Amino acid sequence: MRSVLQFVFPMFVLLPYSASAADRVVVTTSDFSSGSLASLDLGADQATVNILNIHSDADVRTYQGDVYVVNREGQDNILVLDSADLSTPLRQFSVGNGTNPHDIVFTTATRAYVSRRASTHLLIVNPATGDSLGSVDLSFSADEDGLPEMKFLTQYENRLYVTCQRLDRNAFSAPTDRSEVVVIDLETDTVLDVDNVMDGVQAIVLQAKNPFGGQVRIADRLFISCVGDFNDLTDGGIEVVNLKSNTTEGIQLSEGELGGNVGALAMVSQEVGFVVVSDASFANALKMFNLATDGLPATISGVSGGYIVSMGIVSDRLYVSDQGTFGDSNAGLLVFDITDHTLLSGPISTGLPPTHITLVIEAWQSDFNGDRVVDFSDFILFARAFGSNSGSFDPIFDIDGNGKLEFGDFVEFVKFYGYRG
Repeated sequence: MRSVLQFVFPMFVLLPYSASAADRVVVTTSDFSSGSLASLDLGADQATVNILNIHSDADVRTYQGDVYVVNREGQDNILVLDSADLSTPLRQFSVGNGTNPHDIVFTTATRAYVSRRASTHLLIVNPATGDSLGSVDLSFSADEDGLPEMKFLTQYENRLYVTCQRLDRNAFSAPTDRSEVVVIDLETDTVLDVDNVMDGVQAIVLQAKNPFGGQVRIADRLFISCVGDFNDLTDGGIEVVNLKSNTTEGIQLSEGELGGNVGALAMVSQEVGFVVVSDASFANALKMFNLATDGLPATISGVSGGYIVSMGIVSDRLYVSDQGTFGDSNAGLLVFDITDHTLLSGPISTGLPPTHITLVIEAWQSDFNGDRVVDFSDFILFARAFGSNSGSFDPIFDIDGNGKLEFGDFVEFVKFYGYRG
């Protein structure tokens, strides 16, 4: 069957990929007492605002055209929407009262994992129904307050990486002795031991503490923004975890080099990225860095200095959620060119101030190696999985989400061949 794909593949890729009409930016918005949703088509300079009321503390994710609003502490549920109609909820399901969900990652259309900051157990759910499918006990990673404070989730091959802050809730959520990344085998839903020398099950111990601003996977490396202690402007930085070896490569760019506490993070490649940096007066700056050079990070002009919650990159554009300041109350989305760093558009009003961003990009489901390019290297990975005789496969290749690896998934893959994002 693999040889069949190699034969028909050239016939499917004669035309270059063009952006889908469904591609858009979806934004949660909040004034800290109420929340809503806004959306923006790629390339547009005006957003549709106040689409649907949501929790004032919410994050947002996307999977196969659906949008998942993660309503955090106080509501503890996930709201599911069709990206083509954000005003009409498809369903809503609880993840457990008082559990404070923070992230959701999907392995198929009927299986997802939810990190819960106020629980010791990672939840497994069927996102199509909201039914619980079980959980994974992470209590071994807890600090003295009894919780591991799980935050971000990232899938790589058949493993799930759960980033745990390990903060002391009895000391105003101060960092403890370490933060770590727990590795889970998705075939068995069991925790993997990444250290064969030390007794017991071990996670990846980070060099920095308090992963807070975000994390981004590029290919087989995980970039994590670790702020450390908010009262110390020099103890954190951007750390990299090698997902092949399940080891940390350490802090690649320190807060001392960046000039303050690190926050939201967006990566263009394994070398180039953007990070939000907060100084002693809490003013936010946007900085570009290149890990392949020794040059100092460059400050990008055009932001208000107010709180920037999140960022997202697609094609040649960086989307920034700028909440504005008392002196500059024009909160909104800012759109920058990632090459020359010019402000292309914004602030684009989102109704309430923007918080979290998700990008609904159809082509990304075909980017199997996570390098934001759908090319021949992705085809090789797909063909290898398609031709396997083992009967099992990495769920990322099940593009249509029906639980099977078949020719329909190949057709979906080649639709996006040539995409560069």
